[in-house]
Amino acid sequence: MLKSYLLSLLIGFQTLFGANSTVTNLDNRPVAGEGEPAETSIIESKSSDFTSKLQEMGVTLHPGTDFTADNQETPLSLNHCASLVYKTFLLIPVDTINKVKNLTLYFNSNGRRGLGGGSTIILRCQNVTDAELVSVLVHELGHIKDTGVMQGDFWSGESEFQDGKNKIYNNDQSLEFYRISFDNEKSIKKASTDLDFVSGYAKTDPFEDFAETYNYYLLHGDNFRKLISNNSVLEKKYLFMKENIFDGKEFNFQSQADLSLLSSRKYDSTLIGYDLGKFLAF
Repeated sequence: MLKSYLLSLLIGFQTLFGANSTVTNLDNRPVAGEGEPAETSIIESKSSDFTSKLQEMGVTLHPGTDFTADNQETPLSLNHCASLVYKTFLLIPVDTINKVKNLTLYFNSNGRRGLGGGSTIILRCQNVTDAELVSVLVHELGHIKDTGVMQGDFWSGESEFQDGKNKIYNNDQSLEFYRISFDNEKSIKKASTDLDFVSGYAKTDPFEDFAETYNYYLLHGDNFRKLISNNSVLEKKYLFMKENIFDGKEFNFQSQADLSLLSSRKYDSTLIGYDLGKFLAF
Protein backbone atom coordinates (compact mmCIF):
# COMPACT_ATOMS: atom_id res chain seq x y z
CA MET A 1 0.00 0.00 0.00
CA LEU A 2 1.07 3.62 -0.40
CA LYS A 3 3.40 5.04 2.20
CA SER A 4 2.18 8.20 3.89
CA TYR A 5 4.89 10.50 2.56
CA LEU A 6 4.34 9.35 -1.02
CA LEU A 7 0.58 9.61 -0.64
CA SER A 8 0.92 13.25 0.44
CA LEU A 9 3.09 13.97 -2.60
CA LEU A 10 0.63 12.33 -4.97
CA ILE A 11 -2.38 14.08 -3.49
CA GLY A 12 -0.65 17.36 -4.28
CA PHE A 13 0.20 16.13 -7.77
CA GLN A 14 -3.39 15.03 -8.40
CA THR A 15 -4.74 18.33 -7.15
CA LEU A 16 -2.41 20.21 -9.47
CA PHE A 17 -3.40 18.19 -12.55
CA GLY A 18 -7.00 17.39 -11.74
CA ALA A 19 -6.44 13.65 -11.38
CA ASN A 20 -8.88 12.03 -8.98
CA SER A 21 -7.76 8.49 -8.37
CA THR A 22 -5.14 6.41 -6.62
CA VAL A 23 -1.60 6.29 -7.97
CA THR A 24 0.38 3.17 -7.11
CA ASN A 25 4.15 3.19 -6.64
CA LEU A 26 6.95 0.79 -7.52
CA ASP A 27 9.04 1.82 -4.54
CA ASN A 28 10.33 -1.66 -3.63
CA ARG A 29 11.54 -2.63 -7.09
CA PRO A 30 15.21 -2.94 -7.99
CA VAL A 31 16.58 0.09 -9.86
CA ALA A 32 19.00 -0.05 -12.79
CA GLY A 33 22.60 0.79 -11.90
CA GLU A 34 23.92 4.34 -12.15
CA GLY A 35 25.05 5.15 -15.66
CA GLU A 36 23.72 1.94 -17.20
CA PRO A 37 23.42 2.52 -20.96
CA ALA A 38 20.05 2.22 -22.65
CA GLU A 39 19.53 -0.22 -25.47
CA THR A 40 19.61 1.10 -29.03
CA SER A 41 16.18 2.37 -29.94
CA ILE A 42 14.01 0.26 -32.21
CA ILE A 43 12.09 3.41 -33.21
CA GLU A 44 13.75 6.24 -35.10
CA SER A 45 12.72 9.00 -32.71
CA LYS A 46 13.94 11.83 -34.96
CA SER A 47 11.44 11.00 -37.68
CA SER A 48 8.36 12.31 -35.90
CA ASP A 49 7.18 14.43 -32.98
CA PHE A 50 5.84 11.76 -30.64
CA THR A 51 4.90 14.19 -27.88
CA SER A 52 2.39 15.72 -30.30
CA LYS A 53 1.14 12.26 -31.27
CA LEU A 54 0.45 11.48 -27.61
CA GLN A 55 -1.39 14.79 -27.19
CA GLU A 56 -3.51 13.90 -30.21
CA MET A 57 -4.54 10.77 -28.30
CA GLY A 58 -5.94 13.00 -25.55
CA VAL A 59 -2.97 12.72 -23.20
CA THR A 60 -1.71 15.82 -21.37
CA LEU A 61 2.07 15.79 -20.94
CA HIS A 62 3.36 17.46 -17.79
CA PRO A 63 6.92 18.71 -17.22
CA GLY A 64 9.07 16.31 -15.25
CA THR A 65 9.96 19.11 -12.86
CA ASP A 66 6.36 19.12 -11.61
CA PHE A 67 7.13 15.69 -10.14
CA THR A 68 10.84 15.85 -9.30
CA ALA A 69 13.81 17.85 -10.50
CA ASP A 70 14.86 16.92 -14.05
CA ASN A 71 18.43 16.72 -15.18
CA GLN A 72 19.17 18.74 -18.30
CA GLU A 73 17.94 16.70 -21.26
CA THR A 74 17.64 17.42 -24.97
CA PRO A 75 14.26 17.50 -26.73
CA LEU A 76 15.39 14.39 -28.60
CA SER A 77 15.62 12.48 -25.30
CA LEU A 78 12.04 13.42 -24.46
CA ASN A 79 10.87 12.54 -27.96
CA HIS A 80 12.58 9.16 -27.80
CA CYS A 81 10.89 8.33 -24.51
CA ALA A 82 7.56 9.55 -25.92
CA SER A 83 8.08 7.33 -28.98
CA LEU A 84 8.27 4.22 -26.79
CA VAL A 85 5.15 5.25 -24.89
CA TYR A 86 3.22 6.04 -28.08
CA LYS A 87 4.12 2.76 -29.78
CA THR A 88 3.16 0.80 -26.65
CA PHE A 89 -0.16 2.63 -26.43
CA LEU A 90 -1.02 1.41 -29.94
CA LEU A 91 -0.88 -2.21 -28.72
CA ILE A 92 -3.03 -1.79 -25.60
CA PRO A 93 -6.85 -2.16 -25.54
CA VAL A 94 -8.42 1.19 -26.33
CA ASP A 95 -10.52 1.43 -23.15
CA THR A 96 -7.31 1.58 -21.10
CA ILE A 97 -5.53 4.10 -23.33
CA ASN A 98 -8.60 6.36 -23.42
CA LYS A 99 -8.42 6.50 -19.63
CA VAL A 100 -4.85 7.87 -19.56
CA LYS A 101 -5.17 11.66 -19.27
CA ASN A 102 -1.97 12.75 -17.48
CA LEU A 103 1.55 11.64 -18.41
CA THR A 104 4.83 12.79 -16.89
CA LEU A 105 8.10 11.70 -18.51
CA TYR A 106 10.97 12.75 -16.29
CA PHE A 107 14.76 12.54 -16.45
CA ASN A 108 16.49 11.63 -13.22
CA SER A 109 18.95 8.85 -12.45
CA ASN A 110 17.58 7.74 -9.09
CA GLY A 111 13.83 8.36 -9.04
CA ARG A 112 11.13 5.72 -9.07
CA ARG A 113 10.80 4.07 -12.45
CA GLY A 114 7.04 4.25 -12.57
CA LEU A 115 3.83 5.31 -10.89
CA GLY A 116 0.36 4.73 -12.23
CA GLY A 117 -3.32 4.48 -11.45
CA GLY A 118 -6.68 6.02 -12.23
CA SER A 119 -5.83 8.27 -15.19
CA THR A 120 -2.21 9.20 -14.40
CA ILE A 121 1.16 7.69 -15.35
CA ILE A 122 4.64 8.91 -14.36
CA LEU A 123 7.72 7.32 -15.97
CA ARG A 124 11.44 7.76 -15.48
CA CYS A 125 13.14 8.00 -18.88
CA GLN A 126 16.75 8.14 -17.71
CA ASN A 127 19.07 5.36 -16.53
CA VAL A 128 16.70 2.68 -17.79
CA THR A 129 16.85 0.53 -20.92
CA ASP A 130 14.17 0.83 -23.58
CA ALA A 131 12.94 -2.70 -22.84
CA GLU A 132 12.69 -2.01 -19.12
CA LEU A 133 10.88 1.30 -19.65
CA VAL A 134 8.28 -0.36 -21.88
CA SER A 135 7.79 -3.17 -19.37
CA VAL A 136 7.33 -0.71 -16.50
CA LEU A 137 4.84 1.19 -18.67
CA VAL A 138 2.87 -1.99 -19.36
CA HIS A 139 2.77 -2.68 -15.61
CA GLU A 140 1.43 0.84 -14.99
CA LEU A 141 -1.19 0.37 -17.71
CA GLY A 142 -2.29 -2.68 -15.75
CA HIS A 143 -2.97 -0.35 -12.82
CA ILE A 144 -4.89 2.01 -15.13
CA LYS A 145 -7.09 -0.87 -16.31
CA ASP A 146 -7.60 -2.09 -12.74
CA THR A 147 -8.17 1.17 -10.85
CA GLY A 148 -9.28 3.48 -13.66
CA VAL A 149 -11.38 1.41 -16.05
CA MET A 150 -12.76 -1.44 -13.97
CA GLN A 151 -14.85 0.46 -11.47
CA GLY A 152 -17.84 -0.58 -9.42
CA ASP A 153 -20.52 1.72 -8.03
CA PHE A 154 -21.81 2.69 -4.61
CA TRP A 155 -25.22 1.08 -5.12
CA SER A 156 -23.78 -2.45 -5.25
CA GLY A 157 -22.34 -2.17 -1.74
CA GLU A 158 -18.83 -2.35 -0.34
CA SER A 159 -16.69 -5.44 -0.84
CA GLU A 160 -14.11 -6.89 1.55
CA PHE A 161 -11.35 -5.10 -0.41
CA GLN A 162 -10.22 -1.50 -0.09
CA ASP A 163 -7.50 0.41 -1.99
CA GLY A 164 -6.07 2.84 0.55
CA LYS A 165 -9.06 4.99 1.50
CA ASN A 166 -10.92 4.08 -1.69
CA LYS A 167 -13.79 1.61 -1.34
CA ILE A 168 -14.03 -1.25 -3.82
CA TYR A 169 -17.63 -2.07 -4.63
CA ASN A 170 -19.21 -5.46 -5.18
CA ASN A 171 -19.76 -5.03 -8.92
CA ASP A 172 -16.12 -4.10 -9.61
CA GLN A 173 -14.94 -6.72 -12.10
CA SER A 174 -11.43 -6.70 -10.62
CA LEU A 175 -12.77 -8.52 -7.55
CA GLU A 176 -12.94 -11.76 -9.52
CA PHE A 177 -9.19 -11.52 -9.99
CA TYR A 178 -8.35 -10.33 -6.46
CA ARG A 179 -10.25 -13.21 -4.87
CA ILE A 180 -8.17 -15.84 -6.65
CA SER A 181 -5.26 -15.33 -4.22
CA PHE A 182 -6.38 -12.80 -1.59
CA ASP A 183 -8.97 -12.71 1.19
CA ASN A 184 -8.70 -8.91 1.31
CA GLU A 185 -6.12 -6.27 0.36
CA LYS A 186 -3.86 -7.27 3.26
CA SER A 187 -4.24 -11.05 3.48
CA ILE A 188 -3.16 -13.76 1.05
CA LYS A 189 -5.21 -16.96 1.09
CA LYS A 190 -3.70 -19.50 3.47
CA ALA A 191 -3.40 -22.16 0.79
CA SER A 192 -1.44 -19.87 -1.56
CA THR A 193 2.18 -20.60 -2.46
CA ASP A 194 4.89 -18.48 -4.09
CA LEU A 195 4.28 -20.32 -7.36
CA ASP A 196 0.69 -19.04 -7.49
CA PHE A 197 2.05 -15.62 -8.49
CA VAL A 198 3.92 -14.56 -11.62
CA SER A 199 6.49 -12.69 -9.51
CA GLY A 200 7.48 -12.00 -5.93
CA TYR A 201 6.23 -8.44 -6.25
CA ALA A 202 2.79 -9.74 -7.23
CA LYS A 203 2.41 -11.03 -3.65
CA THR A 204 2.56 -7.48 -2.25
CA ASP A 205 -1.19 -6.92 -2.60
CA PRO A 206 -4.01 -7.75 -5.06
CA PHE A 207 -3.40 -4.55 -7.05
CA GLU A 208 0.24 -5.40 -7.72
CA ASP A 209 -0.82 -8.98 -8.46
CA PHE A 210 -3.16 -7.60 -11.13
CA ALA A 211 -0.53 -5.29 -12.69
CA GLU A 212 2.26 -7.89 -12.64
CA THR A 213 -0.04 -10.52 -14.16
CA TYR A 214 -1.16 -8.02 -16.82
CA ASN A 215 2.50 -7.36 -17.66
CA TYR A 216 3.34 -11.07 -17.72
CA TYR A 217 0.37 -11.94 -19.91
CA LEU A 218 1.28 -9.36 -22.54
CA LEU A 219 5.07 -9.62 -22.62
CA HIS A 220 5.76 -13.19 -21.48
CA GLY A 221 2.85 -15.16 -22.90
CA ASP A 222 4.83 -18.24 -23.90
CA ASN A 223 6.33 -18.61 -20.42
CA PHE A 224 2.96 -17.91 -18.82
CA ARG A 225 1.32 -20.71 -20.81
CA LYS A 226 4.02 -23.09 -19.58
CA LEU A 227 3.39 -22.02 -15.97
CA ILE A 228 -0.35 -22.68 -16.12
CA SER A 229 0.15 -26.22 -17.40
CA ASN A 230 0.69 -27.40 -13.81
CA ASN A 231 -0.78 -24.58 -11.69
CA SER A 232 -4.55 -24.16 -11.51
CA VAL A 233 -4.33 -20.84 -9.64
CA LEU A 234 -2.20 -19.23 -12.33
CA GLU A 235 -4.49 -20.75 -14.95
CA LYS A 236 -7.41 -18.82 -13.44
CA LYS A 237 -5.37 -15.61 -13.58
CA TYR A 238 -4.31 -16.26 -17.16
CA LEU A 239 -7.89 -16.92 -18.25
CA PHE A 240 -9.10 -13.80 -16.45
CA MET A 241 -6.63 -11.70 -18.44
CA LYS A 242 -7.44 -13.49 -21.68
CA GLU A 243 -11.22 -13.26 -21.38
CA ASN A 244 -11.76 -9.99 -19.52
CA ILE A 245 -8.82 -7.78 -20.48
CA PHE A 246 -7.42 -8.79 -23.87
CA ASP A 247 -10.61 -9.96 -25.63
CA GLY A 248 -9.32 -13.48 -26.22
CA LYS A 249 -5.99 -12.42 -27.77
CA GLU A 250 -2.83 -14.25 -26.75
CA PHE A 251 0.73 -13.03 -27.20
CA ASN A 252 4.29 -14.30 -27.46
CA PHE A 253 7.08 -11.75 -27.26
CA GLN A 254 9.38 -14.03 -25.29
CA SER A 255 13.00 -13.90 -26.46
CA GLN A 256 13.57 -17.43 -25.15
CA ALA A 257 11.82 -19.91 -22.90
CA ASP A 258 12.91 -19.81 -19.26
CA LEU A 259 12.23 -23.23 -17.80
CA SER A 260 13.64 -22.18 -14.42
CA LEU A 261 10.42 -20.22 -13.86
CA LEU A 262 8.53 -23.49 -13.51
CA SER A 263 10.08 -23.96 -10.07
CA SER A 264 10.81 -20.38 -8.98
CA ARG A 265 9.74 -16.78 -9.60
CA LYS A 266 11.65 -13.58 -10.29
CA TYR A 267 10.84 -10.77 -7.87
CA ASP A 268 10.06 -8.21 -10.59
CA SER A 269 8.41 -9.06 -13.91
CA THR A 270 9.60 -5.80 -15.49
CA LEU A 271 13.20 -7.03 -15.32
CA ILE A 272 12.53 -10.28 -17.19
CA GLY A 273 13.86 -10.25 -20.75
CA TYR A 274 11.61 -10.26 -23.82
CA ASP A 275 11.91 -9.37 -27.51
CA LEU A 276 11.34 -5.61 -27.62
CA GLY A 277 11.76 -5.45 -31.39
CA LYS A 278 9.06 -8.09 -31.89
CA PHE A 279 6.76 -6.26 -29.48
CA LEU A 280 7.15 -2.88 -31.17
CA ALA A 281 6.71 -4.41 -34.61
CA PHE A 282 3.52 -6.26 -33.64
